[in-house]
Amino acid sequence: MTRKLLLGLLVVLVLTSQALATDVFEKVGTVGCQFLEIGAGPRGVGMGEAMVAATEGVESIYWNPAGLRSIVRPTAVFTYGTWPAGISHQFAAYAMRPTFIRGVVAISVTSLQMDAMRVRTPETPGGVGVEFTPGDIAIGLSYAREFTDKFAAGGTLKWLNSSLADLSTLGVEGLEDYSVQSFVGDFGTLYNTGFRSLQIGLMIQNMGPEVTYIEEPVPMPSTFKFGVSMNVIETPGQIVNVAAEFRHPSDTSEKMNVGAEYVLNDKYFLRAGYKMGYDEESFTAGCGARLTVGGLGRLAVDYSYAAFGYFPGIHRGGVTVEF
Repeated sequence: MTRKLLLGLLVVLVLTSQALATDVFEKVGTVGCQFLEIGAGPRGVGMGEAMVAATEGVESIYWNPAGLRSIVRPTAVFTYGTWPAGISHQFAAYAMRPTFIRGVVAISVTSLQMDAMRVRTPETPGGVGVEFTPGDIAIGLSYAREFTDKFAAGGTLKWLNSSLADLSTLGVEGLEDYSVQSFVGDFGTLYNTGFRSLQIGLMIQNMGPEVTYIEEPVPMPSTFKFGVSMNVIETPGQIVNVAAEFRHPSDTSEKMNVGAEYVLNDKYFLRAGYKMGYDEESFTAGCGARLTVGGLGRLAVDYSYAAFGYFPGIHRGGVTVEF
C-alpha cells in the first residue's frame, strides 16, 4: 500500500514539474511574490538549503511540511535575517500535535520588510514630501501526518499580501494601493527507504493563481524539489548528515544544493553547504546549540551565513523552543 501511494505521489509530482517546465527559458523576473522563495530558518540555510529530504522540526513548514512529523511536543520558532539595502526577513511559527486529530498542525507568519522610500515624480525627483513602505507578508496553516513508520506527507496553505506602496490615502488621482492578495499552497512527502537512514523528499512549493500588479498579471514562483539525505557517520555522540537537492523553478534554470551537518552529543551543530546554478548565491555555513533550560524546555539557538556574490553576505539567526 505504501509503495503504491508513494509511486502515485511521485507520478503526480513529476507530471506537475513537467507542467511547470513548459516553455521555460530563463524567465528571470517574470514571477511575483518572490519573498516566498527566501529560505526560512538558519539550520536549513547553513546546509545550503538542501533540506527537502533532511528537514525536521517546525522549520519544515518552509522546507517540506512533511518534516513536521518529527514534532513531539509543542514547538515555536522565530528567525531573523538581514539582506542588502536595508531589507529584513522574519519567520515565526508554532506547531503541535492536537488531541482531536491525528498528525501535526502548525501556523506560521513570514514577512519581508524594507526601509521607507520617498515618493518621487519626474517633476520632483527629490521627492514630494511623502514616504511609502513596501513589504510582504504570508500567513500559513500547515498539516502533516505519518501514514506509516516510513512515509509522511504534509501541506501548507498560505494567504499572502505583497505591497509595493499604499498611496491611496494621499487622495491624488492615479496614486492607488499597489498591492495584491492571493493564496498559495505547498505539498511535500518524506519517505524513509529503510536503507540505513536514507530519506527521499519531494515537494511542490508555491502553487497558486496569477496575481495582477497594477495591470500586469504575473504567476507565482512555483518550484519542484527532489532530494535525498543520509547519515554517513553515526556513532555514539556523533552524527554527520549529508543532503542533496534538485530544484526546478518556474522562472529560471534547474539548480542543485548540497549540504552537511555535524552533530555532537545532540547538543552542538556545525553546518556547511553550497548552491549551484545561482547568479550570486554560493557558499553557506552555520552553527547551533541545543540546551535544556529549567522551567522552559529545550532551547535551540542557530546562526547561518550565506555568501551573496558582490553584495554583503546574508546573516540569519533563530531561536527554537520545545515546551
